Amino acid sequence: MSSVARRRVRLLLGRATSLQREARYREAQPLLREAVELAERALGPDHPDLALTLNELAVCYKELARFVDAGLLLQRALRIAERARGSHHPDVATISRNLAALEHAAGNWMRGEPFARRALRIRVRALGRRHADVAGDLMVLAALLLPQKKIGEAERLYRRALRLIEDAHGPRHHLVAVALNNLAALHQTRGRRADAETMYRRALEIDLEVFGPRHSKVAFELNNLGTLVGADRPQEAAVLVRRALAIFRRALGRTHPNVGVCLENYASILRRLGRRREAAASARRAAGILSRIEAVNDDAVAVTGTINPERARFDLRVKRSPIHRLGVFAGESIPSGRKVIEFTGERVRLAETLRTLNPRLAYAFMLNRQWVLDGAIGGSGAEYVNHSCEPNLRADLDAGRIWYLSARTIAEGEELSVDYKYAKRVDVRCRCGAPTCRGTMSVSRRGARGSPRES
Repeated sequence: MSSVARRRVRLLLGRATSLQREARYREAQPLLREAVELAERALGPDHPDLALTLNELAVCYKELARFVDAGLLLQRALRIAERARGSHHPDVATISRNLAALEHAAGNWMRGEPFARRALRIRVRALGRRHADVAGDLMVLAALLLPQKKIGEAERLYRRALRLIEDAHGPRHHLVAVALNNLAALHQTRGRRADAETMYRRALEIDLEVFGPRHSKVAFELNNLGTLVGADRPQEAAVLVRRALAIFRRALGRTHPNVGVCLENYASILRRLGRRREAAASARRAAGILSRIEAVNDDAVAVTGTINPERARFDLRVKRSPIHRLGVFAGESIPSGRKVIEFTGERVRLAETLRTLNPRLAYAFMLNRQWVLDGAIGGSGAEYVNHSCEPNLRADLDAGRIWYLSARTIAEGEELSVDYKYAKRVDVRCRCGAPTCRGTMSVSRRGARGSPRES
């Protein structure tokens, strides 16, 4: 990179970092995009400095709830960093941690856990268990474990992170507030409301001191505290959540998912106050905002376009697909008859799935007559594989595990596909474009096992 280009990239990154510190993500985004374009032209597509610039833009996209854009950029950054730095470099840990944080923001705890554990392993190996940078990895992993009810491990990780941060930065650092906020959520889960309130208030005090009263991090604490006290002190809770709502709207925009969640909490508090008409209006506004999230199921788990590398045997990449929205593409040539990626997900009873199944919005794979795997929760990325009437993958069920095997040699850059083989009664139009396309994802033979997903 020329010295002029290098200075320009540094300047853009510095200005964007300052804006993001003030939660001005919408203003930071164009600066980061310019930095990425400039770095790519000057450095080429495989330079490690480009990986870090991509990482910064992806983090900004995550804060703006552009989860797919963030996921695609982070995976590209990870590939570049691994090739340039090796798989055990701290940069790889940082990008892996950001992938985990993205999955946490998207509401997919199971999918994020492998990224978080990988980040922690790499960081500890590179820097040692007592390095301050390890604290961030500990907190992201704990945040993913808590909603999975792995409460004991989550608490140990949070407390270890808090000790590392306080030892390195003192008791008034903003990362202390992050750890306290997360510990408060854990105490709230365990019913320790007094302990939770104390920690939320201490976290709020620190963030007000560090960031000022208009920062989105302050809004998180206000919302969490208001939600906690809402059952006993709804008047106080209403004031707290209104403040959070105003901050989120100003910092992130009126249609950001955090605004929707905050409106949901406000509606609940208004109902406790008997203000049902206002509560209904807030709930409608929340539903309108949250319905815009690029979600994969009724629990509003968001699409991130990520592949779990621990479940893939080859270099696979998610990109926009000519068949439908997102698809999985081969990053290298794949020989015939090889395991390509395991289909993973939450184990759900078939009867429960059939009651709510929309074939156009499903990521479920039928294991047998009783159980399915829901790839929307904890999926490996195999759920993004699109349907084709002439597929290059086939599904193989082996000891309760589902693998997609290559049905023929797959060229680098080729999109992966599988025949969903929906039952005849399920009428979903096929867009695969194959010469022998049958026009539908259904098959006439009865009992065919398929891999339904969004179409």
